[in-house]
Amino acid sequence: MKTAIEIAKVDHQLVVRLNQAWTRRATVCSPDKALVSEAFDPARPDYPECMVPFFHHPKFQALSEELKSSVLTWGWIGYNLRTVTAEEHVVNPALSVIANQYLGKDDWHFREAMQQTLIDEHYHTLMHLRAIERTREDRALDQNLDLPPSVTYRRLVALRETLAEQWQRDLASITFAVVAEISVNAYLDLLADDQTIQPQNRRVAELHNRDEYAHSKVLAEVAKVMYANLQPSQQAFFTQTLSVALSAFVAQDYSMWEAILTQLGVDAAQQIIADTQERNKNATIMRDYSGLQRLAEDLGISDAIDFDFRPTLKTAAVA
Repeated sequence: MKTAIEIAKVDHQLVVRLNQAWTRRATVCSPDKALVSEAFDPARPDYPECMVPFFHHPKFQALSEELKSSVLTWGWIGYNLRTVTAEEHVVNPALSVIANQYLGKDDWHFREAMQQTLIDEHYHTLMHLRAIERTREDRALDQNLDLPPSVTYRRLVALRETLAEQWQRDLASITFAVVAEISVNAYLDLLADDQTIQPQNRRVAELHNRDEYAHSKVLAEVAKVMYANLQPSQQAFFTQTLSVALSAFVAQDYSMWEAILTQLGVDAAQQIIADTQERNKNATIMRDYSGLQRLAEDLGISDAIDFDFRPTLKTAAVA
């Protein structure tokens, strides 16, 4: 009789190879990779225009070039702040729980992978904090905007508050972390490939993205091992919460953009956001869910996942 891990089609050798290559592939192991030779160019935007959902709105286009540039700068800062929140308050705590509670004594290679990934993610936090400070210095910003956390994070916090047991709260965080790690590359691809923005900003996304390609593979395999180690009631909860996490990651969220426009004094902020929401009401955040679909299939839970994996119209609004 096959074990649950065998049924889940765990690729042990993939994880072993990724672990062995860590010192060669991981950004944290070669910090000089983050250095950019090109000087700061004040004429270049900090964030891609194509990723601002209302960039072509007539009332936004009517703003001064200086104000439009400020919106893009704060879009970049907001993206970095949300990334830091995701790393420090979602991904890292979840990975620690997986490594210390849901992997067994015979799962060494998977525990090693989790520790390597945690080191990567902590370094990503440092990369993004540095990116914020560098931008503030380059743009001589002396203003602080109050930017809300993402709808994804807010939904996780709200979900955890409804759960009575610690194991439920832990698994809720784990499902959100699994979705984040396995689906983020499509969004990072857009930032990393955009040649119009500041080279140093593109480089941050490029290096983060390179690490995340490995993380998405690792997390898919680790999730299978973890799932096999869960009790039946925990497996059912994981499956149910995975659907909730998937829905949270495709939810539209213009709260950050609205805060930026409002606090920068854009009079038409409410109309710009309302028009953009109406225009994009059938759109979803730019992410790639194919890896999560494969994970559900490998775990044998596809029929229990309440989520439509079929391709839909996408928008690149900050999640």
